[in-house]
Parts: sequence; structure tokens; C-alpha cells
Amino acid sequence: MGRPREVTDEQILVAARRCFLERGAGVSAADIGRELGVSHTTLFNRFGSKEGLMLAALGPTKEIEWVVALDKGPDKRPIREQLIEHAKVMSHFFQDLQAGFGILQAAGIDPGKAHRACTGESGPEQAYRALVSWLTRAQQQGRLARCDVGTLASTILAALQGWAFTARICGGPARAAASGDYVERFIDVLWNGIGSRTPSA
Repeated sequence: MGRPREVTDEQILVAARRCFLERGAGVSAADIGRELGVSHTTLFNRFGSKEGLMLAALGPTKEIEWVVALDKGPDKRPIREQLIEHAKVMSHFFQDLQAGFGILQAAGIDPGKAHRACTGESGPEQAYRALVSWLTRAQQQGRLARCDVGTLASTILAALQGWAFTARICGGPARAAASGDYVERFIDVLWNGIGSRTPSA
């Protein structure tokens, strides 16, 4: 008899998230285990219960990839162009997060448990800190008008999260093209107030 297949926690979470998003909260741990070639007890040994698995798979990630990109910038391209690019990535992230929260709520699980289970800097804290730093550097370079960057960062994040929430709850157009259009229109509105008067910015 062959050795049981070894799977990583990350492989389990990727498969579980896909199954829950495609088939809903009713997907069993046994179904997910079969897709991975392991028993459902393996999943429970790693995550404690189905609820624990759902929270880990559908809740916020410990590290947000686009935060790393913000930490490296801004680069030499026009700030408005970069801001739109970052905002589109953030918008997709928040829509994906809302989709996961929707499944948790359908299962009767408080999505807040996913946030409370995180240790260290939370996702929202990471996002706010990174965006404030990025905007501050752009401002220091004379590429953004003088304004309170904390308020600006909060406004951007709240608007993108609000769009994702509205698209899920009200059945709005969450497809990539619609999201991209919204982001560009939103940044255009902001740009009238925050754009540097220097043409090269």
C-alpha cells in the first residue's frame, strides 16, 4: 500500500476556497479531501473543524501581495497612472474578499472571526499603512498636492471596499471591466483635488 499523499496547508486552502466559491458552503470536507487525494480527517487535523477550514480558506490572507508593490513605489511613471493600477488590484482583492465573506455568512459564520484569528498586523492595517506610505512618498516628491494622506488613504480604501460590498449585496457588475471603469472614474474625481500642478507628475 502506497504512502498517503502529502499536501501542504496552502494546497488545502487553495482547493477549499475554490470548492466553496464554486459550490457554496454545503461542500463537505470529504469532497474537498477527495479532490486533494487525502481523507477529511487530514483537513480536520490541520484546521480543527469545517468552520476552521472555511475561516482559513475564505478569510483575509496574512500577507497581502499588493502591499509589497506599494512598499516599492512610487516609480517614475505618472502618479495618476500608478494610482489607477494599484487601485484596480485593490478593487479585485476586495471583491475576492467579499465573495469569501458571503460564503461564510451563508454558513452562519461571522466573518469577523477571520479577522480576530489573525495575529500581528491585520490585513486592513497593512493596507492602510502601505497606502499612506506610498502617498506620502509621492507627496514628498512633489507629485501630489498637499493634503492629509491619512484621510486620502482611508477614502480610497473605503471607496474600493464599498464598491465590492455593493456589487455583492446589490448584484452590481463585479466583472473586471466594470470594476476597472469604476476605479478610473473614481481616481478621476479624486485627481481634481490631489493631482500635482506639475505636468511631469
